[in-house]
Amino acid sequence: MGGAKFKAFTVLVGKNTVSASCVRFSEAENMANTWEEVGQAKQESRRELVLQGAKISKKIDQNGLDKGIYQLTNLNYLEVSGTSLSTVESDVGLLTNLTSLVLCNNQITEIPSTIGNLIKLKILNLSNNKLETIPNEIGTLSELDTLNLSMNHLTTLPAVNNLKCLHVLNLSNNNLSALPEGVFDCELVHLSQILADVNIISELSEEVNELPHLNTLDLSSNKLTEVPTSLSLCPKLKVLILKSNKFKDRRFGKMVEQCQTKSVLEYLHNIWKKESQKSGKGKEKEKKRKKKKKKGDEDEIAKDKIIVIPYPKDDTGIQIQVTSAVLNVRQYIVCCIVRDLDLSLKFKEFITLQTKLHDTICQKRQVATIATHNLQSVKNPLRYDAMFPELLQIVPLFKHKEVSGQKLVDDLRKEADELRKEKKRNTFSGIHKYLDLLQDKTQYPCLIDKDSTVISFPPITNSDKTKISKETTDILIEVTSSTSLDICKKIMDEVLLKMLSSGICSKITAKVAGAEAKGSNSDSDSDEVVFENATGDLNIKTLTVEQVKVIDSESTLKVLYPSRTDLDNDTVTVVRD
Repeated sequence: MGGAKFKAFTVLVGKNTVSASCVRFSEAENMANTWEEVGQAKQESRRELVLQGAKISKKIDQNGLDKGIYQLTNLNYLEVSGTSLSTVESDVGLLTNLTSLVLCNNQITEIPSTIGNLIKLKILNLSNNKLETIPNEIGTLSELDTLNLSMNHLTTLPAVNNLKCLHVLNLSNNNLSALPEGVFDCELVHLSQILADVNIISELSEEVNELPHLNTLDLSSNKLTEVPTSLSLCPKLKVLILKSNKFKDRRFGKMVEQCQTKSVLEYLHNIWKKESQKSGKGKEKEKKRKKKKKKGDEDEIAKDKIIVIPYPKDDTGIQIQVTSAVLNVRQYIVCCIVRDLDLSLKFKEFITLQTKLHDTICQKRQVATIATHNLQSVKNPLRYDAMFPELLQIVPLFKHKEVSGQKLVDDLRKEADELRKEKKRNTFSGIHKYLDLLQDKTQYPCLIDKDSTVISFPPITNSDKTKISKETTDILIEVTSSTSLDICKKIMDEVLLKMLSSGICSKITAKVAGAEAKGSNSDSDSDEVVFENATGDLNIKTLTVEQVKVIDSESTLKVLYPSRTDLDNDTVTVVRD
């Protein structure tokens, strides 16, 4: 009898127990399924989260992307790259504080319309996926600066005329038969680069000249048979790539194959003038164009100057070889040399400038990292490589002992945890906040000189062996990124322009300034002269920048900075050889 009561009691209580235990089990299951990276980001209220590589891909294959990511509403930067991710949940629209969303090198087939909720988004990188369509809501992201949709299967795109802040539009390697509607809207005043090579575009609108700051247009490997002559009226166009199209005009076709932008534009402009004369139109436009050019020449007299020294023809300049190992870690690098600096009174200001740029345009090093080196301590040539943490050896900035990359990162993590506990904070500060950028990296990026000395370990530290001081006159500036080459160039432009506007300038010699300086006919290296403009104004600030070459493992040129398309800014005059 007692046993029967016990059995009935067990059944009765069991029914209630089942419900409660199911809830507890569900919570436990969710906690168990939460990725360590996501849990840590939530616990520490992080602003950035980077998930990439084989380890993350394996997790996605097992249970899909951790939905807890969509609860990290404080995130400014989210990257999921190099994985098997094929689906993006509509909950991505909850991450309304995102300024950068990088979902490149995955298997994504569709983007939800809720992406339109990300109104603060500045960078959207969906490159190298399997997208066939893009939601119209992307066209409402009015703060977007960079849109990268390259290497997909896109056939059409939404209108982009509302993207008033857009600087870079990359549509390369798709199946587009036309550029998106509104791309030549005159209100897109910031749009400087349109990359649409390797598509099936057959026509280019005559409205192309409506973009006031279009600097680069790449329509190579398409189905173009002709282009509008109005292309020659683009005021800022310096790079025009039209090769691998079948143009009706054979002479024009030969010119574009040689990639001679200036000659191509002159050829088109001559045709435009003839057409205009026949139709009686265009005379007023031509007058305005000449008047604007003349006015620009007059204004140029009062502008600060950047003098570009070309890479030596004898190949003795600074050269950096990018290895295949670093391509999967932090693949982009741009460098240049700034010569004849006087940092005696501006050293602290220069360091402060670099810190400020890291926090702003570099988005707290999430987008890119800037490094500076005393050129006298750098042994040429250099190698940009990736090494296993325990093999990478560096003397960190302001240290005297060489340590491995593994030990350096472990010590910094330990130090960060101790400081956080001591100050009772849930966030990292200083260099410690960049440690998450190395999370899940099996190899670390590094810049190595001729003596196999690691002089830079981005995004963490430089080597103390090449640190700059008040006495440094020649500086090697390095910008690295895993986002894009264009970002590196844009940031390098900003570094140089900010240096100039802050009065961090060069002492110019006759050898450097050439015909722009007094005494330019002198062949003596020691005859120092003062740089003046045409009116003898000694208040003009000048920066002397020397080109640095970046090549790949097969010695093919990847980057030469600054090229003729770089440093395009109305506030300075760029003097080139």
